[in-house]
Amino acid sequence: MKTPAIALAALLVGTVTLEAPAQMRPEIRPFAGAYIPTGQQRDLFRAHSMFGGQAALEIAPFFHVLGSFGWVPGQTKYAVADREVNIFTYDVGAEVNGLVPLYGDWLLKPFAGIGLGARSYAYKADALQDRTCASGYGAVGTEFQLDRLALRAEARDYVYCFKAPVIGVKSKTRYDVGLSLGLAYHIW
Repeated sequence: MKTPAIALAALLVGTVTLEAPAQMRPEIRPFAGAYIPTGQQRDLFRAHSMFGGQAALEIAPFFHVLGSFGWVPGQTKYAVADREVNIFTYDVGAEVNGLVPLYGDWLLKPFAGIGLGARSYAYKADALQDRTCASGYGAVGTEFQLDRLALRAEARDYVYCFKAPVIGVKSKTRYDVGLSLGLAYHIW
């Protein structure tokens, strides 16, 4: 049982210590924050906590490509016995950022980004059907970076089609906001 774990750890350590190309640096970005329904979504869902992560690749000091996954263990306002819903968001995107040297080795990296993906709603109540639909986002935020580690704050404005979990209701375009704080670990 210990042998696979030791082999996996050795593989991960070996991967982390490999030299990357001069300008390409992978990053891992866990985050936590708040899901805030806006407009008509406020009538259907409650604001709730949000958790997730991103994997990014720094192509140049001012440009990143990334993939994101987010999870909201939320509650719906539909009139059903079990109102729990898991909301999953997954997307790919790009960010451009500034680079402002601060005191010592600290860097301020304000950024803006865009992306496309999908959103899924997995309802606990049997009366509601699970649904998935396309989504897109615009993001703004900043990082405070020291060496390989950065504190990251991000606001995302999502637009997506929403398929109601009840039969006979048409898809509609909806909006909501995600606010998050997290870390960015620059692997190389």
